[in-house]
Amino acid sequence: MRQPGSLAYVGIIVSTFFWGTNFNAGALIIRHMTPISASIERFLISTTLLLLIFGLQGKLRFSVLRENLWAYVGLGLLGFTAFNLATFFGLQTTTPINGALILATTPLWTMLLAVVFERERIDTGRAIGLFFGLLGVGLVITRGDVQMLLALKVARGDAIILAGSLAWAANMVGTRRFVKQATPLENTTFSMLFGTIGLIVFGFMFEHPLASLAATPANIHAAVLYLAVGGSLLAYLLWFRGIHQIGAARTSIFFNLAPVFTMLVSTVLGVPPNAWQLVGAVAVILGVVFASGLVGIPTRARASQT
Repeated sequence: MRQPGSLAYVGIIVSTFFWGTNFNAGALIIRHMTPISASIERFLISTTLLLLIFGLQGKLRFSVLRENLWAYVGLGLLGFTAFNLATFFGLQTTTPINGALILATTPLWTMLLAVVFERERIDTGRAIGLFFGLLGVGLVITRGDVQMLLALKVARGDAIILAGSLAWAANMVGTRRFVKQATPLENTTFSMLFGTIGLIVFGFMFEHPLASLAATPANIHAAVLYLAVGGSLLAYLLWFRGIHQIGAARTSIFFNLAPVFTMLVSTVLGVPPNAWQLVGAVAVILGVVFASGLVGIPTRARASQT
């Protein structure tokens, strides 16, 4: 018999696929557009599609927006504006290895915040899953070089990306804690709306988005469209639905699958993984299996009897 959350796990994995391939598409986009301008176009398209499609279908209750206005403002600025700006600006003064490793700690912060604010339990399976997930991401990113891990320093860029990681974790937990009587679709749309507004403000403060958009070739706009529809619209819808159905802490562990999907797409593009990346991929998959409860853990069996 299908468990109620089984489809949620499928959706979460699909969302991490979109986020993983964001790196492949983003590598092309960033050669032709400035970072914030690309983010503005991406989320402006996503937000507009969400408002038009689901608003016309009557699936967006603006009474919910009024009731949770300030929650959506804060969550949008945290999960969309701050997270994206921290990633882009942080990478200007740190290495991609440092940035990716710090972002991989997001599930840890999410789990800890969920324990504090939602009183979620870190059972044996989730603890094992978190360990394997972070281990796998570390192997994928560092190619098994322990010295690279030991050399991680809290430089300015590292601190900025860490702040972004904390912002994303706070967004996931805050969505469940502070938003009342809302659907995952409404959470995604209204949070993204205020996050996009924040990106536009920062865009005109630090860049020239209109000039950047006008100078961008059509094929790059097509790549941004992929990010907007797949990496933003569909990915966030599926992700927030997963949070609603199986919890923030368990959902967050699947974030570790994103670099694995990046690696797979890179293989298709002619850059195959090395041995350490393959070992890391296995560890990530094990982490997902344990975290999702697909492997029986004694504590889980006891919990089901209570």
